[in-house]
Amino acid sequence: MEEEFEYLDEEHELESSLQLAQTALDQGRDQMALELVEEYLESNSLNIEALNLCAVAASNLGDDLKSLALYEKALRLDPRNGGIHHNYGVLLQQRGEQKKAMEHFKRALELQPDFPEAYINMGNVLDETGRSEEALDMYDQALRRMPEVSDAYYNKGFALNRLGRFAEALENFKKALENSPRDAAVLNGIGYALSGLGRNAEAVDYYGRAITLQPDTASFFFNRGLSLFRLGRAEDALKDLEHAINLDDEFFEAYIEKANVLLEINRLGEILPLLRKAERLEPDNPEPFFYRGIVLERQGDLSGALSALEESLRRDPDSIYSLNNKGNLLIDLGRLDEALACFDAILARTSRYPLAHYNQACALARKGKVREAVRALIKASAQDESFLDDARTDSDFDPIRKNPSFARLFKGSKSDKSR
Repeated sequence: MEEEFEYLDEEHELESSLQLAQTALDQGRDQMALELVEEYLESNSLNIEALNLCAVAASNLGDDLKSLALYEKALRLDPRNGGIHHNYGVLLQQRGEQKKAMEHFKRALELQPDFPEAYINMGNVLDETGRSEEALDMYDQALRRMPEVSDAYYNKGFALNRLGRFAEALENFKKALENSPRDAAVLNGIGYALSGLGRNAEAVDYYGRAITLQPDTASFFFNRGLSLFRLGRAEDALKDLEHAINLDDEFFEAYIEKANVLLEINRLGEILPLLRKAERLEPDNPEPFFYRGIVLERQGDLSGALSALEESLRRDPDSIYSLNNKGNLLIDLGRLDEALACFDAILARTSRYPLAHYNQACALARKGKVREAVRALIKASAQDESFLDDARTDSDFDPIRKNPSFARLFKGSKSDKSR
């Protein structure tokens, strides 16, 4: 009888260590959880719950290989365990193995149709792989089963922001905030949606609240910097963008946006070193060369600017902005036929870019082609009448300015009435 009691005490002690492991995991004490559950597995190597706990703890500690092996063992022992399929899918998703992750999330839902977390994570994979509309349905499925889940509202808001549906995103983020009022990521999501709606002053406030809660997150400073810039507060924007870079010196977008702000306030001498850092981070990205082209043009180095833009176009041949800037440079260099080829390439892709019509008109006017220049200027002003004001004083139109067909463009226009 004494031996039986000793066995029961030992079994109770083991079960207690498993419970302690779960508590440690819930508290974020992953190393303690791992040690406790590994000790338990020495005597209970086939226990599915213990294998799952051990896999989660190992994953949290960055030991993916151990975690993968544990999940695979658990699924060999219990292939119909929806929770294991789900957790395995989460790890695969984190490792970028999205296709395999989806297979396990789907299997989890086949086994447990009312599994909100599986719907949320399926939505996350869909959103990450560019299928945001399908992701929205997954988040709705989760919310139908558990309407108080903040993660579903947050992730749905994130997907809606990505789709540019900012009013709907704002609604979902505010629902998430009701359940998680001190969630910095939710406050940041609200700020992004407000910014998308043009409500940048409100966005700045929400970004500030997120920063107060989580001051070491570079993206919060970056987003607030963009809204401050849109509000005309360039110096404040620069401070936030610099703070973002200090927190994350590999934040490519922060370097580019800082360069853009400096360009706006004409602090050209500070921009090229930033662009060199950005280029080292993403050597194949066209943006550093695009901005370098603008800086060099303003500094009067037209040939250097042209080389930079051609390098940008080598990386992104379809960029209408780089093509347009290249065309302008070619006009200034007197290479009018090459300039027209740039504008023709843009207009072959889209007619809804009035600046290309206008610049085409400039090049044609320089060549003395009155009819073609007038036609191009009409197309530009039909989309934005301010181009007529520009043409009134633009020296590119001097060769045809006295031509009656050019002069007739201004009769009855707003620009004519304003004189």
